[in-house]
Amino acid sequence: MPLFLNRRRLVSAAAITPLAALTFSNTRARTVSGRLNPKGLTAVGALVDALVGEGKIAGGAVKVSLKAKPLFERYVGAADLASKRVIAPDTIYRIYSMTKPVTAAAVMVLVDEGKLSLSDPVTRFVPEFEKLTVYVGEDNGEIRTEPAQIMRVIDLLTHTSGISNSWNTGPIAPIYRQLGLHSGKFIHDPDMKGLPDFAARMARAPLQFQPGTQWLYSFSPDIAGLVVERASGMSFGEFLKTRLFEPLGMRDTDFHVPADKAGRLASMYALKGGALVLAEAAEGSPFLTKPSAESGAAGLLSTLDDFDRFAAMLANLGQRAGVRVLREETARTMMTSHVSPDVLGQTLSKFMSFGAGGTGGGMGAALCGAVLVDPDLSDKPGVKGEYAWGGAASTTFFVVPELGLDAVLMTQLFPSGTLPLLDQLKAAVYKAME
Repeated sequence: MPLFLNRRRLVSAAAITPLAALTFSNTRARTVSGRLNPKGLTAVGALVDALVGEGKIAGGAVKVSLKAKPLFERYVGAADLASKRVIAPDTIYRIYSMTKPVTAAAVMVLVDEGKLSLSDPVTRFVPEFEKLTVYVGEDNGEIRTEPAQIMRVIDLLTHTSGISNSWNTGPIAPIYRQLGLHSGKFIHDPDMKGLPDFAARMARAPLQFQPGTQWLYSFSPDIAGLVVERASGMSFGEFLKTRLFEPLGMRDTDFHVPADKAGRLASMYALKGGALVLAEAAEGSPFLTKPSAESGAAGLLSTLDDFDRFAAMLANLGQRAGVRVLREETARTMMTSHVSPDVLGQTLSKFMSFGAGGTGGGMGAALCGAVLVDPDLSDKPGVKGEYAWGGAASTTFFVVPELGLDAVLMTQLFPSGTLPLLDQLKAAVYKAME
């Protein structure tokens, strides 16, 4: 039994919820019954119970919704082990890279408004990138470059821009670190003067490859955040607040935790030698202060309910509970694969365990997320068209637009990929369809 307070909410406005019949993969393809039984979702609660009870996570929360109506919620374990503060509905989590789909949605709001196009050159909004170069090799320690081809907005959202990250193994990561572009840290660097400064520093480094020719997980969504600022005339955070968070009722999602909510932030842990150790305490966390730059790649914090509202909007193709923030066509575009197999190669498939906590067979690169394009290539449960992503502290989610179904799992275990939480979450949800 878990040591901390358990809460479960099973919402059963209808004991049996009809869904369209579909085929999905789970070591063998099969057609499900076409009905989802909310009582079957107790497997989702059992998953979180087991993770806490076995000491794999300190605490966690999960929510499953259909057509924006909650079917199941579960809150288990500790938000902070030292104080025995329990996970609660208002617990705040570092969602890290689950910020990326939010950034993509922000860009798509501006697409709907006609203020930008996915095919626009990034230099239309980021003139700092006018003279970008591309790394082609080194001679006697001297870097050789060539002029960069046009980078487009869609390249930022599909990680095909040529931009790298500070922790990648390629030749550009060390240059970024020299420029003060440290993933997860630059946002709290007092010398960083917002996203324009971030872009200006990045422009001093070459791209790792020509835009559109490879896939590489990167800082690209941070530059997309600057595109949103420049296209809207608002700060990135203010745009998110007014165009996404307020319409969807996401009251606790922000780039920092204000003082009056500080007691709700969960501590973050890591598994070392099979035991949980503190990775970052809630008390004194850098996320308790406003950041120096609002990161479109990894800067947000949120609650289970808040992010479920966002996920439900995607699952229902741009709207939630009568509030529309994206046109249906635009939402579909966001959750469609945009990278050809020859460009994508095996990079996304290999990255999925870290990026979302799931296997990557049959996955394509959507905008700031992954989409299941071929369930037959996956050995895990999956419905064609699923869109998913995760965060560095093992938060994860997936949506099934054809069903209006979404599921969100929150915990604070660093790094992501320690446990296959997306795969486990999907398996538990799909048990209710058997």
